[in-house]
Amino acid sequence: MSIANRWRALDTLEVAGAQGARLDLWRNHRLWHMAESGYLIDGFEKRPGVHPWQGEHLGKWLHAATLAWLTTRDDRLRAELERNVERLLPTQLSDGYLGTYGSESTFVAQPENVPAAKPHDDMDVPMGRKHRPGWDIWTHRYNLYGLLTYEAVFPDERVVDACRRMADLLIEVYGGDGADLTKYGTRRGISATTLIESIVMLYERTEDTKYLDFAEHIVRRMEANPGLRLMSTMRSGGSVVGPGDGKGYQLMANLLGYLRLYRCTGKREYLDTAINGWSEISKKHILVTGGPWTRHMPYNANTECFARTDDFDPWKVSVEGCCDATWMQLCLHLFELTGEGAYLDAAEVTLYNSLHGHQHADGLRWCYFTSPNEARPDYSDRITCCASSMPRGMEMLAGHLVGEVDGHLSIGTLAPCTVALGEAFGGGTVVVESDFPADPATEIRFQDLSPRTYTCEFRLPAGTVLSGVRVNGASTEVTVNDRGFHELRRRWDGGDVLSIEAGFELKLHVRDGEQGRQWVAFTRGPIALAQQVSAIPDEEPFDGLAPDEVLGMLRESSDGSFRIAGTGITLMPYGLTCSDSSGPKTYFRCGH
Repeated sequence: MSIANRWRALDTLEVAGAQGARLDLWRNHRLWHMAESGYLIDGFEKRPGVHPWQGEHLGKWLHAATLAWLTTRDDRLRAELERNVERLLPTQLSDGYLGTYGSESTFVAQPENVPAAKPHDDMDVPMGRKHRPGWDIWTHRYNLYGLLTYEAVFPDERVVDACRRMADLLIEVYGGDGADLTKYGTRRGISATTLIESIVMLYERTEDTKYLDFAEHIVRRMEANPGLRLMSTMRSGGSVVGPGDGKGYQLMANLLGYLRLYRCTGKREYLDTAINGWSEISKKHILVTGGPWTRHMPYNANTECFARTDDFDPWKVSVEGCCDATWMQLCLHLFELTGEGAYLDAAEVTLYNSLHGHQHADGLRWCYFTSPNEARPDYSDRITCCASSMPRGMEMLAGHLVGEVDGHLSIGTLAPCTVALGEAFGGGTVVVESDFPADPATEIRFQDLSPRTYTCEFRLPAGTVLSGVRVNGASTEVTVNDRGFHELRRRWDGGDVLSIEAGFELKLHVRDGEQGRQWVAFTRGPIALAQQVSAIPDEEPFDGLAPDEVLGMLRESSDGSFRIAGTGITLMPYGLTCSDSSGPKTYFRCGH
């Protein structure tokens, strides 16, 4: 069986405003920096590569660049996509292997970790050092993902055949009574088991049940590994700190695999795993910036692992860029499946705060890590896993702006954009005009369409309050549906204008942390507020105050920033604090 997505995206033609500017930075600079570096393909053409996970970057680039092409339709970009695929396919070996490792180090030669070749940890491999096993399957996971994304837009049976051959080799080594996939790679195998999502994608493309069977075989292997029982842990209300050492990026990538398994099997246990995992992360491990926070502690493996909530300290926790992107993917796929606005809210908060904070204004440099409180983000133009992941999150959200759900036209954004309407909605385009995220007031224009009667729904961003709705200047009543969208039904015609009058709420957020300390942070609508700092400040303006005494100290300025009364501290949108010489202080200590 196959479970259809409830929400289906319509074609984005243009993204403007702050979101469009950030997309352009990636599309005009970083995208081509990667494509022209040679690093994407060199490790395949000249094995072995120079870095354990060099092979991941081409698959990630294919994914993001293909999504970029869907909006831009840029001929140069299409040619570059085709060039990279044409160079990659001939590097596949006769047995189906399509990685960057030397013959003695492939997952075929060493299907499980061996003491003499302890796999690299995520954090301790300088560029250029000769690699040892640990990330070979990871490369195949991203090759499958990138090639299948590309082939869905540019059909090519050669690409499908290459993906089949990769998967068939993996089944030969790890299927049935073969080697145990969870004994390969890092973090108790959780890096290797991210393969589930890509294998299910291949099943969706080919409808060959052996691939679906293999994905479920991997799940059984995971549940047989005491350190990697993700499904049973999530279904029993357990913590994400445990499975696979709580490795944030990979754990969420595995949840993506479970979500795809549900779509293809209808088995509720897979959906419960993904939703419960999302809920656990959302409640305990997401900052006001939308970033999933991690911290190295004695009970986990490294900086990129989820930590217990009582170990929170905003100066010591990190947000890995790969976590931002994968969290957004999880949110968006859950949104597709359910149509529930809360998932789109979460993805949007991450984009406009944490992810944009990772991206430098020069369009080239990105941060591997950021922290909610730090004096200076560490921007770099190196090709890293995070800098290759985050554009994927940006492009995915750009493709989820307006869609169709239950026969309704579903407007999921107040950000300026233009989206093509299908025949069911009269053809033509819908144009969203606003200054979001600075201001939520929005006009939605219906252009060049034939008259149709249908329900139009729209989503208000997190922390936004509706004050009125007008159609062609006339006040109109709307209702809120069970998915959190505001809706109205009428006959829509070319030239109609839907006006949304709304305002942002100023909210206080309290988090308990290390050594019993309490921390407070602030948001205005979906945007986190922060103090711009260039060193760790001595002043803690809320020391000695209870959290409920704090919010009244904020005074809004005419430029939209906020002053903390009795201090010289100004709070501004989080992203504006991040530069080569300054960073954010997002959380402030309070209490006694």
